[in-house]
Amino acid sequence: MKTRINLKEHLSVMAIGIAGLCLSLMFWSCTSQKTLNPAQQAYELRINGNADSARVLLEQALAADSTNAAAWYELARTKHHIGLGNPRALFENLENLHQTIARAVEYDPDNVTYSFYNGYVSYCVAFAYLMMGQPDAVLRVAEVVSAYEDVLNLKPDYFEAKLYLVEVLGLPAKMGGDSTQAEAYVQQLEAAGATYAAKARELRLPEDADRISFWQAVVEKNPGNADAIEQLGKAYLYQENSEQGTKYLEEAMNADPERELLILDLARYYLMAGMQDSAKRETVLPLAEKFIQKYLETDPISPLKAYAYELSAKAKFGLGDNETANALREEAGAIDPNFSKAFGVPPAILFEKPNEISHYHTYFFRPF
Repeated sequence: MKTRINLKEHLSVMAIGIAGLCLSLMFWSCTSQKTLNPAQQAYELRINGNADSARVLLEQALAADSTNAAAWYELARTKHHIGLGNPRALFENLENLHQTIARAVEYDPDNVTYSFYNGYVSYCVAFAYLMMGQPDAVLRVAEVVSAYEDVLNLKPDYFEAKLYLVEVLGLPAKMGGDSTQAEAYVQQLEAAGATYAAKARELRLPEDADRISFWQAVVEKNPGNADAIEQLGKAYLYQENSEQGTKYLEEAMNADPERELLILDLARYYLMAGMQDSAKRETVLPLAEKFIQKYLETDPISPLKAYAYELSAKAKFGLGDNETANALREEAGAIDPNFSKAFGVPPAILFEKPNEISHYHTYFFRPF
């Protein structure tokens, strides 16, 4: 009898053990699948300042499966990230970057995230060709239009894609623009009541239009709208009214706390002011540093934290403190060896989660 009881206990323990083992295997399998997703793993490496390792991982994944669209997409963003650490090299390798994201679209043509980033990279290429005065720049502009039209075929209400189209189609005809098409997209946005409608209409204003009055009217009709308040603040900055510009950008951040990158726009504004007028450096560069420190207090991801240190280094160089500037650059390199050397804020589209539909928009022909 005693033996039988021990046997039952033994079998019970074994059953519990087997069940636990099965659960462990199931958990290990699920965890392993997540860990073995090369695109996600590479993304996490990159936003933690390890873009070189991310690139190696993705290239290995593509060597094993060249049809992995997610890996092609993340490789394109990784190349873009690394390229910002050497803007001249990025400029020279834009075609390669374009080909990389094109592979993601080729293998997953229904993925709107990949198509939207393809549109952005296409715009980067066209912008470079326009700035260099290349004879086939018009063809590159046409590729931008085609890329964003492909996005709209997948997602007709993709307002950011339409806004990019308004800007690029608003170029002079000799540069590939088409004012009739641009106006058509403006009207589509206005009919939808999109928050981007005012941005689209403002792009169509004459060069000498009073943009401050325009955005004041928009803010009055849409009180508390962070988009409108932000654009009013930037309109003041373009008129070199730093007091009102700062006021409204801070108001926009209060309305939408996730707009902390506006702090960097203010830092860049004062940096530019110091670069353009040496007599103002002692006054404006410390203001730039103040905003940089304020941004660092938001605890940004590694690539943006390193970029902020680089901006601070620029301010120190402007003030003649080369020793501190060099130390800041060393610190930036320790955070992210590929930290951006470009003056513009690294595009947020590089840091959004894989497969997240992006709502990133920037103006290619404006500093803010």
